[in-house]
Amino acid sequence: MARPSFAFIAVAGIATLAGAVWFFGYRRTPACMGDGQYMATVQQCRAYGLGADLCASAVEKARELVAKVAPRTDASFDCEVRFSECFAGADGRFTPAPSFCLAPGSAEPKEVRYLEYESDRLNRKKTREIRID
Repeated sequence: MARPSFAFIAVAGIATLAGAVWFFGYRRTPACMGDGQYMATVQQCRAYGLGADLCASAVEKARELVAKVAPRTDASFDCEVRFSECFAGADGRFTPAPSFCLAPGSAEPKEVRYLEYESDRLNRKKTREIRID
């Protein structure tokens, strides 16, 4: 079996490197670059001048996504101790409230995330963003 030429290996290596740079660069580009806005509630969405139906739909889609993957608690107090804000789901359990980016002309929330409290070594409370994609 013949060995591949040096030129082939160099071109394949450069193509692989360029593909990896493009993928990770595109993946880390925020969805809210440009005209998009971060929001968490219908009122915040309305304050940006978007329609009530669009805002309600986007908030509901973000909540559905978080309800599928985020941890749930049985009591509101337990949820709010662990997370910054919570909402009651259809099953009566409490889930962390999401924030998300909504770009103009789009009804789909992007960069959905919620905040979770954690403590450092000195037992100081800090928030950590949990991103859902």
